Amino acid sequence: MSGSQIDGVPLIYGPTAMKTLVGDMEVADQLSSEDQAGLAAHLLAGIPNCPLGPDDAELERREAEMNHVSATLLTHEQLRQAVEK
Repeated sequence: MSGSQIDGVPLIYGPTAMKTLVGDMEVADQLSSEDQAGLAAHLLAGIPNCPLGPDDAELERREAEMNHVSATLLTHEQLRQAVEK
């Protein structure tokens, strides 16, 4: 079924495509962390409506929360310990 598309993007499937994808993933695994992050950002940016980070309203809400007198901020070490539990 060559020529099939979703939102203008050609569908790639079948045994040959899977071998290529697995090969590409093996190459990506050999990249530096910085290059992997760049590749991930590139791939995510190509996904329609993919949120690439918090929106302005979320940032404003969190900033207001941090600036509020009763807010309790954690150090990096406290956060790390809390996540490990």
